[in-house]
Amino acid sequence: METLDFVAVDFETMTPELTSACSIGLVRVHNGVISQKLYSLIKPIPDSQTERNTHVHGLTDEMVADAPTFAELFPLIQSLIEDLPIVCHNSSTDINVFRYCMGYYGLTGLNLENYVDTLDLYGKGLKACCEENGIILSNHHDALADAEACAKLYLCYNGRVSMDQAHYSLKEVMANKEARKYEHDTLMPLSSDEVENKDTIFFQKKVVITGTFCAYPDRDELGSILKSFGADINTTISGKTNIVIIGEGAGPSKLKKIEELKARGKDIRLIYEDELCNIMNKLNSL
Repeated sequence: METLDFVAVDFETMTPELTSACSIGLVRVHNGVISQKLYSLIKPIPDSQTERNTHVHGLTDEMVADAPTFAELFPLIQSLIEDLPIVCHNSSTDINVFRYCMGYYGLTGLNLENYVDTLDLYGKGLKACCEENGIILSNHHDALADAEACAKLYLCYNGRVSMDQAHYSLKEVMANKEARKYEHDTLMPLSSDEVENKDTIFFQKKVVITGTFCAYPDRDELGSILKSFGADINTTISGKTNIVIIGEGAGPSKLKKIEELKARGKDIRLIYEDELCNIMNKLNSL
């Protein structure tokens, strides 16, 4: 059987401008088998657009403020793609994001003429293609999920059954989860009547989570647990914030905001992982 090597890619953008890439997903396939994956947020190139695509992908300006720029990520992107064909679903977006961002930073080294567009092959949107071909797309508009779906579509087109041998270390899993958005339901606080245990420090408190946690690598899962105790989970720190849960690699902009608010006399409780685990253990033993 002919060797099938390629890299599937998907970008999400912060505004309608294609220079505003705010996340990227890359899936490398070797001999028809998924072998490597990469996901990263991207600090977008500034533009004059006021419209945000947050309603599509869930990413906000605050979430990408401390992300690496496209130029900083480019050596890693280039090392993953090398001279392989790029596979995407809608080249007018993904290939042009490459072109415009590379042009903005004066970057070279990728053959952007060597690509395959699965939209041209199938003639339908990514979600519809996945449904028709039995491919699970559980988090549409997450760049890595869409890139992986695109890779599987191209494998399917070539008569291959997708196999996934890409493995992550715990650190990589944590980094991957750190970049993920909350599920919409997690950000909707419970009413007082819906909270069974009101005798916790989280009840009716505005809580922000930043960084990664060995005990809770899934950010949304941790947010859901705290919500069950009555927490109002927020994504940004403000003068109304009551508690900040701080893990490894906490966002510098969040830490700076905490310092500024504390200097103005704002009382914000900071909880690090060891204390968080102790609190959770006590709550779970009740």
